[in-house]
Amino acid sequence: MGFHKIYIYDEHTDCIGDGLDRIKTFVEGLDEDLSGGLPKGHIILITGTPGTMKSSLVLNVMFHNAVAHNMKSLYISVEESKESLLATMENLGLAPIDERKLFIVDVAKLRLEHQEADEARDWLKILKEYIFRRVRDEHFEVVAIDSLTALYSLVAFTNPRNELFHFFGFLRELGVTVLLICEAVSEESAFGLYREDYLADGIIQLKFTSLGESDVSLRIRIVKMRHTKVHHGYKALIVRDGKFVTTPIITE
Repeated sequence: MGFHKIYIYDEHTDCIGDGLDRIKTFVEGLDEDLSGGLPKGHIILITGTPGTMKSSLVLNVMFHNAVAHNMKSLYISVEESKESLLATMENLGLAPIDERKLFIVDVAKLRLEHQEADEARDWLKILKEYIFRRVRDEHFEVVAIDSLTALYSLVAFTNPRNELFHFFGFLRELGVTVLLICEAVSEESAFGLYREDYLADGIIQLKFTSLGESDVSLRIRIVKMRHTKVHHGYKALIVRDGKFVTTPIITE
């Protein structure tokens, strides 16, 4: 049996498709399945198990938009160092990097500057203040946080769902596109530990699928994307000649 495309307008759709400003992912096949790209101003979860190239996918979006459209992006890494991320980008051919357009900061350095906040585990407040200031002063159009799961380890939640509701509200009021990387540790947490899927405007999921005893395939699908006509099925995600490409999954 072959591959068949099924396109569905996502729920909560106020306006459809081409009328929205979009940000290209520069992933061949994915932009077509997103009616041209990610809707600007949306909050989008990029979720998947460890090793599924979530960070690489987000950095690919930011790098190519900086080069092609002079778009300014802020990438906030909670765990991985800036040096490690730059090495990943170089290995993917995402170089050289103009840090005036794609700025990477790791929270380890921020923690050194905010030791009292670290001890009080008040990192949502610190992160909000930092993001607000950088977006206001430097006019970033895209903000990424890598990852929500790591951020939660720094925060002393008293009412997680309520606090995250207000955090997502803050991100939405910024008026920028936000990419939130979510490390899934199980099927139950595939879309966030606290059901962040209800708060997000879109979800892109990555996962490995077994191809027998000794091989796996990386798969990607659009779980939801408000205001967009999307294809919801899985596709294979590969890196070919330095470019991310999605291909249909052919079944016998």
